[in-house]
Amino acid sequence: MEDTDYVKQLNEPARRRYREKITAHIGYDPYQLKKSDFSRDLSDLPAVEAMDITSYLVLHTSYYTASQMKAYKSLEAFNYLVCGWVNDLGTKEALNKCRLVFARVSVNYLYLLTSK
Repeated sequence: MEDTDYVKQLNEPARRRYREKITAHIGYDPYQLKKSDFSRDLSDLPAVEAMDITSYLVLHTSYYTASQMKAYKSLEAFNYLVCGWVNDLGTKEALNKCRLVFARVSVNYLYLLTSK
């Protein structure tokens, strides 16, 4: 497997860990995939419920607080979704029937100007 630009910019210990993780959990380097490699079939998306997302984001990673999750409509990520900035979603099967979920977003030019 040829290294992608992402892998080439990693230092040697990080490069080794990255290769170990993709070999053990995914089976391929996701940076080598093309858009056509992903399924657009919504039935291929993993079955998740709001509690699964809350559990991951609040309890496991502490990325959000419980009060932020209760007010999810005020989160920037939710607004990106409802404003139509998430414009492509696909999945690809990984090892052990797990699925890699890919989301491509477009950044509104006006947002770039006002966020600086």
